[in-house]
Amino acid sequence: MVAFENMRDCLGHRGPDGAGLWYHENLALAHRRLAVRDTSKAGLQPMFTRDGRFSVIYNGELYNDAELRAELARLAAVPDGFQTTCDTETVLLAFAAWGPRAFERLRGMFAVAIYDHREHILHMARDPLGIKPLYYHLGAHEVTFASDTRALLAHPGIEALPNLPMASAYLTTLQSTLGRHTLFHELWALEPGQRASFDATNGKFALQQFYRPQPVDALPIQPEEAAERVHEVLADSIDQHLCADVPVAALLSGGIDSTIICRQTSEHTSDLHTWCAGAAGGEERPGDFEFARQVAQEIGSHHEEVRIDKGRFLHDWQKLVSRGGVPLSTPNEIAIQAVARDVQSIGYKVILSGEGADELFGGYELSLQAASDFCATPADKRSAGRFQLDAAAWVAPHQKPHLLSADAWTGACSDQFLFDHFDETFAECQQEVGPAGTDLDAHLRFVRKHNLSGLLTRLDRSTMVASVEGRTPFADERVAAVADSLPMAIKWNGRGKAVLRDAWQDQIPPAIMARKKSSFPLPFQSWMEGLGWRLETSPFARSFFADDLRQKVAANPGELWQLAWPMLNLSLWGDAWWS
Repeated sequence: MVAFENMRDCLGHRGPDGAGLWYHENLALAHRRLAVRDTSKAGLQPMFTRDGRFSVIYNGELYNDAELRAELARLAAVPDGFQTTCDTETVLLAFAAWGPRAFERLRGMFAVAIYDHREHILHMARDPLGIKPLYYHLGAHEVTFASDTRALLAHPGIEALPNLPMASAYLTTLQSTLGRHTLFHELWALEPGQRASFDATNGKFALQQFYRPQPVDALPIQPEEAAERVHEVLADSIDQHLCADVPVAALLSGGIDSTIICRQTSEHTSDLHTWCAGAAGGEERPGDFEFARQVAQEIGSHHEEVRIDKGRFLHDWQKLVSRGGVPLSTPNEIAIQAVARDVQSIGYKVILSGEGADELFGGYELSLQAASDFCATPADKRSAGRFQLDAAAWVAPHQKPHLLSADAWTGACSDQFLFDHFDETFAECQQEVGPAGTDLDAHLRFVRKHNLSGLLTRLDRSTMVASVEGRTPFADERVAAVADSLPMAIKWNGRGKAVLRDAWQDQIPPAIMARKKSSFPLPFQSWMEGLGWRLETSPFARSFFADDLRQKVAANPGELWQLAWPMLNLSLWGDAWWS
C-alpha cells in the first residue's frame, strides 16, 4: 500500500487537486487529479460503472464530450442519466458501451486505463497524436503503468537502468523516446494512437494500433477550397479546446500559429490572458516581445511577459531534469515551464499552445527545401530515413566513436537501433501517404511522426510540472485529417504553411504573416558556459563520454554548443539517477 502511494505521489505535480487509490487482490489503481472539468468530488478517480464491471483512471480532455453523451443517451447506455459533468464518466461509459473500439471515437488528448473486473483484462490507450504520455513495464505476469517514468521507477520491483542505445540516440535526436523505446531499460512507451491489453488470468500482453493517419487525397483541390476547409476545422478545434470549468489562457509568441489561436479565442471572451517569454536584459532578438504585444493590443488580451536571465535558465534547467527524470529536448522547454509557473501562480490551470502547425502544414521551410533537393538528387545514395537522420542530427552518428567511451559505444550497439528506427519509420510514412502522395509528402509525414510526439511531450512535461494543462488545437485528430489529406503543393510552395496563411489572411496582421519562425528563443549557447564544469565533475559524463572530446566541450561549451547541449542534458539525467 505504501509503495503504491509513493508511486502515485510522484505524480503530485500532475494532479494537485485530488488523490485516489483503490486496490483489490491483484489490482491497484492510483490517480492524481488536476480538476478542470466538473471540479467537484464527483470527478474523483478511480471511477466505476454502477454495476461495478469497469473502472477507469484517465488523464486528458475529451473535446467531443457532448457528442458522445448524446449518442450514449440515444443508445440507452445511461438509463439513469449521467452522474457527473466530468468527461471521465463519458470515457468510462463509452468503453462500457463499445469496448476497445471506444478509443477510436474519442476526440481529445488522453492516457487512459480501464479494467474489466469480469474478464480480468486491463485496457490502456494513448491519444492519436501522442499529446499525453503513457509508460509501462512488463514483469512476470504483471504490468505496471504510469504517466511518468519516475512513478514507474518508484516501484520497488523495477530497477532504474540506462538504455544505452537510446542514450546514444538522444544525443542525435534530442528525443527521450523513439517509438516504444525510452531512456530506461525495459520501460516502454505506448505509442500515439496505440492501445494495449493485459489479461491478468494468463499474463498475455498485446498491442494494437487503433488510429491510422489520413492518406493524401487523390482528388484535386483548389487552394481556395483547401483554405476554407482548414479555416473551418481549425476554428472548430480552437472553440472545442476552450471547454473547461476553469479559466483558459494562451501562449502568444507573436508568430502565425499562436496568433491564430489567440485571435479565435478572443472572439469567445473579453477576458483573455496571454503570455510571452524571452530573454531578460535586452538579450532577446529584436521584435520577440514586440510582435506579441502588437497582437495582444489588437485582440484586447491581458498580456504578460516572462523574462528569463542566465541564472534562472541554469537553475530551472537543472531542476527540470531532476523533477522530470529525463533530459530536456530544446532550450525553450525552460521558457514554457517559466510561463506555466507564472500562469499557475495567478490561478490558471489551462493554457493553449500552437504545437502541431509546422508538422501538419509544412512550416519547416529549410527542412522541406532540403528534402526537396534530396528527392531531386539521384546521385545521393542514402536512404530517405538516413537523410532525415543526418539532416536533423545534433550529434552526427559518425562523431559517436570519438565522443563516447569504448564501453558506452559498445553498449549503444554502434547506433544500429537508430538507423533501423529511421528507415522503418520512413517506410511507414511512405505507406501512410498512399498512392497519391509524393516523396516530399512522405518526408513531411516523417517530420510529423518523428517531431510532433516529442514536441507534445515537451509541452506536457513543461506545463504539468507547474500543474498546468497544455492544450494544442492544431494537434487535433480532425485538424490532422484535413491537413494530411491535402497535397504538398497546397501546404508548401517554397514558403511554409501556405494554406494556413491563405485561411487566415484577413484576420492576421501583415507583419505577423511576414515574420520568420520564432518560438520563445533564448541565447542558450552563451548561457551554457555556466554549466560546462558539469562535464568534468559528472560521474555519468566521465563514464559515458570519451575524455578528450568531453574535456574540449567542457572548456568551451558556448562555441561547441551543438555538442554541449545534448551532452550536458544527458549528464544531468545520468547523475540524477546513478551518481
